[in-house]
This record gives sequence, C-alpha cells and structure tokens, in this order.
Amino acid sequence: MATVRGTVVDQTNSTTAGVKVRLAPIDGSSPSINVACANQGRFEFPDVTPRWYILSVGENEAFLETVRVIHVVDGSTEVGDIDIRLGIIYEGPTAINSVPVLTVCEALARPAAFNQGNVVIVGIFKSGMDETLRLDCPTQLTTGEVGWPSSIGLTRPSNPPDYLREEIEKKRQEILKSGPPGAQPRPERVVALFGLFVALEGLTVAPCCSTPIETVLPPARLFGIGEKDLRVIL
Repeated sequence: MATVRGTVVDQTNSTTAGVKVRLAPIDGSSPSINVACANQGRFEFPDVTPRWYILSVGENEAFLETVRVIHVVDGSTEVGDIDIRLGIIYEGPTAINSVPVLTVCEALARPAAFNQGNVVIVGIFKSGMDETLRLDCPTQLTTGEVGWPSSIGLTRPSNPPDYLREEIEKKRQEILKSGPPGAQPRPERVVALFGLFVALEGLTVAPCCSTPIETVLPPARLFGIGEKDLRVIL
C-alpha cells in the first residue's frame, strides 16, 4: 500500500483549508477517495492501492476543478504543489443571442474558450454508468500520459431555445454524415442539449489517439442552468 501527499496552492492567497481533493482510478473500477485539505493546504491519502489515478482538486463553487495524473507505487508518493484558481461566478443565463452551438469535438478542441458559459452541444447520445454526448474526434484532451475520451458528461441539461433550431440542424447533419458509409449514427441518437459547460483545468490538446493510457472519465460536463454542484469526476 502507499501514501499520497501534496499541497494545494491558491495564487490569490485565499485559504485552501477545507478544499476537497479526490483520488479516482483512471479506469473507473472503484469509487474515488475524498479528503479535505488541512491548514496550509496540505492533504494526505493513506493506504492507497498502487495504480494510476486522477488527482482532482477544487470541488468547490469558488474554484475551477484542476486535475493531475499520478502513478502511485508502494511507499510514499509526494505530488508537490498543485495550483488552483478561482472560478467564474455564475450569475444566470447568458444573453440569448450569444449562445454558441457546438459539436462535442468543437467544444473539446478549445475547452477553455467555453468553460463555465452557456452553450448548446450537439452530439451522439450514449447511456451507461454515466450519460454522455460522445464523438470520435481528430484530437483528444490529455493530462501527461493519460488521454481523456471525446465525450461530455450530462447533469440534467435542458432543451435548447427554439430560435437556434436551424443552426442546430446544420450541426446534426454534419454529425450524421461524419461516419463511414453504412455506419453513420442513427438520427434519433444525435441530439442537442443546452446547459452550462464546465471543463477540467490541467488539460492539453493532442492528436488522437496517441497517449499510452486512457481514462473512461469524461473531461467536461454539461449542467442544467442554475446547477450548483459543478463536480466533474463522480
């Protein structure tokens, strides 16, 4: 077994005591482990099974959630300082004429551009342990050696406004024509959903799919307007 230790640092000098830190296996094979930072932002996970994990910091409305991938081995693993930054305070729906309509690939190609803003996402609906919109994209989000799937998790999103219907249909047709002949997605599975887009901090974009390790956890989430719980890794 192993112990994982580190320090959460906030560049604005806000207190980091009590900020949530989570350790989740990259394959989703077991529930995440949760701790809260002590004074000066220190945290510790005792009795951790050695394997690859995603360390997630900032489960708090005040902070954007930051991730780091770590390989835990027997003994003590020190992850050092992890910077977090204040999130954008959400104060209500975006002006109705400024809501972008994006495919999953467009949203994940530039997640920082849309982070914590209202968007309409058009994608192929997938259900399972975690309902998602998913596409195969030419790029993928990565964290170190770990690649994230081309998917957006869903937390009670809404139907998009009617005035965007024409633009949404254009995106739907792009997706319906995107598959190889005879293997295009079924029309009823290509849907448009409206909500607050939240992506993890600590991600970079790389050509798909070049990373040696893959996680099953969605790198971004679409929340219903007004949701207060902006957790991404469940």
